[in-house]
Amino acid sequence: MVARKAAAAAALLLIACGGGGAPAQTHVDMAAGNGGAPPAVPVGQKPPEGPPAHTVGGFGITLPPVVLAAGEESYPCYLFPLEVMGPSRAVGAAVLRNSLGLHHGNITTVPSDGDDSVHPCPDDEYGSEAIDVARGGAVLFGSSTQFRGSEEWQHFPDGMGYRIPDGQQIAAHMHYLNAATSPVTVGPVYEWFTIDESSLRQELTPFAFWMTHFQIPPYAITTVSADCTLPDPRMHIVTVLPHMHNLGRALFARFLGGPLDGTPFLSSPGYDPDNGVMLQYDPAVDLSQGDGFTFGCTWDNESGDTVVEGFGQNEMCILFGYSYPKQTAYSVIASAAGSCSAILPR
Repeated sequence: MVARKAAAAAALLLIACGGGGAPAQTHVDMAAGNGGAPPAVPVGQKPPEGPPAHTVGGFGITLPPVVLAAGEESYPCYLFPLEVMGPSRAVGAAVLRNSLGLHHGNITTVPSDGDDSVHPCPDDEYGSEAIDVARGGAVLFGSSTQFRGSEEWQHFPDGMGYRIPDGQQIAAHMHYLNAATSPVTVGPVYEWFTIDESSLRQELTPFAFWMTHFQIPPYAITTVSADCTLPDPRMHIVTVLPHMHNLGRALFARFLGGPLDGTPFLSSPGYDPDNGVMLQYDPAVDLSQGDGFTFGCTWDNESGDTVVEGFGQNEMCILFGYSYPKQTAYSVIASAAGSCSAILPR
């Protein structure tokens, strides 16, 4: 059931986001006027900690405490009222204050149901993050898998942020896992910081690169990748969050075509509970220097079982993030066979 729900969510997230898009264009030869040398590639850095410049308000949520027995896994979902303090609805930064037992959490917004209490998500209406986004919601936060630190920050470069839609409430899709040998109480806290609207010079849009239909044989190191040509490659990537489970050893992304063909702009371990894997680019990664990108993952399966895409003991290869402009903020569905479909947000 869980694996089927995850696959449906992946398809809904990208298929329900519409189609069309800008006319195709060729890559820009950024090496011209630079002595023929390839342009510099931005290096991803851990986002800075602390509220952003020009903070004027914000909002937050505290998850209801849940006691997990040793080895217990749970997938709760809660709805919260969205009560923004201050004059702005432009988010410039956010922080997760972590607790033991958090595998990861995806926080979105959904149309308000009129209930101002904290209450469970109805499965028939709020079954996944994908459905939330398809209904016009925003992506508020995604955390590194099994992050062990006390705080994880999402902090955009000065003047950048995303806007919160009106008439929404917060949906917290949580994945809890107690890997300890004794019970733990899980109750993470999230806080968002809004910035002065006059300081917002670049509005960001979320995206997801999703690898599907892979198999990882027993006792094998396996790498899968796909080349993704974009209809309009002016996409500028600002923030990335790789998502893999504990067999993950690498999640990578490289330029496709142009003077930087084959040059990596992301070389992540994919799974690093001690440090987290969220990265920020300032300046942004400019994919117009090529025709698109290549992305993929490497796993090390030390078990005697074949591992496939899914939850629990299975694996994932997903790159979440924020980019601009909206008309080129492509999400993609790729497969281990090498196919890749790019789809624009509505």
